[in-house]
Amino acid sequence: MANNEHSISVIILTKNSEETIAKCLESIFNQTIKPDEVIVIDGHSKDNTLKFVKQFSVKLFIEPGLGYGYARNYGVQKAKGDIIFFIDSDCYAEPNWIEKALPHFKDPNIVGVTGPTLLWNTEHACARFLAYIGGRMEKHRSRRYVEIAPTMNLAIRRNVIFDVGGFDETLIRGEDTDLTYRITRQHKIIYEPEAVIWFKGSPNVWTATHKCVRHFIGVGQLLVKHGFKKRFFRFNLLARGFLTVTMIISIFILPFYAFIALFILLLTDFVYKLIRMYNLYHDRCVIYYAVFFTLWSLASFAIFYGLYIGLKNKLKNRNS
Repeated sequence: MANNEHSISVIILTKNSEETIAKCLESIFNQTIKPDEVIVIDGHSKDNTLKFVKQFSVKLFIEPGLGYGYARNYGVQKAKGDIIFFIDSDCYAEPNWIEKALPHFKDPNIVGVTGPTLLWNTEHACARFLAYIGGRMEKHRSRRYVEIAPTMNLAIRRNVIFDVGGFDETLIRGEDTDLTYRITRQHKIIYEPEAVIWFKGSPNVWTATHKCVRHFIGVGQLLVKHGFKKRFFRFNLLARGFLTVTMIISIFILPFYAFIALFILLLTDFVYKLIRMYNLYHDRCVIYYAVFFTLWSLASFAIFYGLYIGLKNKLKNRNS
């Protein structure tokens, strides 16, 4: 299918993506509407990623490992298309991904399109659990405007990226949340339910926790930059983390009944939410909540490191 209205660039970031990059690129080159160029920005992969990338007709660039924001800006600078499609290297696109997103750009008021990101790695219970709680096992059926969107499934006008100053290169993570939030203060990004991307997800607790800590650091930076908004973070995680730490400390400095009271409170909350999740999802993968109930609540303290980095950068910019 031909596209005569827009020039299209697809940007993919890679780093040690040998297990998934070939499938990702195959899905892009099998689109019903072909992109004008496919740009791969690699962060010095140590595995066979580049071997697979070089089997495709792509524009390959190596970046020095300065973070996601820098790498995405580098890709946008190198791109020639007026519409930029972003997809992650552990994802693959439905054949009509570009075809379903592109018509929305006929409306001059719409500057971006996102869509469902659904889990393909369903054999891993950890990945299923995280996809369930992230709302990524089933797609929302209706079109609607959104405030934030992930770069694993995002098409956006290139000039708008420049207009808002590009991706924030100081953010550890959440650079896509920050960019799209800034864009939607002035413009519209629409959710198209038929523009579907499939993603791998985190297959184990270690991988998920590593991503989680970086996510929370980024959240702290976002809170400094944009204020304490619920769309960036579930504050109940932090509250649960404080209660968990208080319970542990209470063993040493408070009467024993204080520990018992906090333990019962946390256990009741855990059992209630576990039962509610099982009734909702009917999948034994919800047992992973036993791990993440405590682990992620404690990991959420990484927000304070993000707040520190954010405040440090804010003061640096103010003084420069």
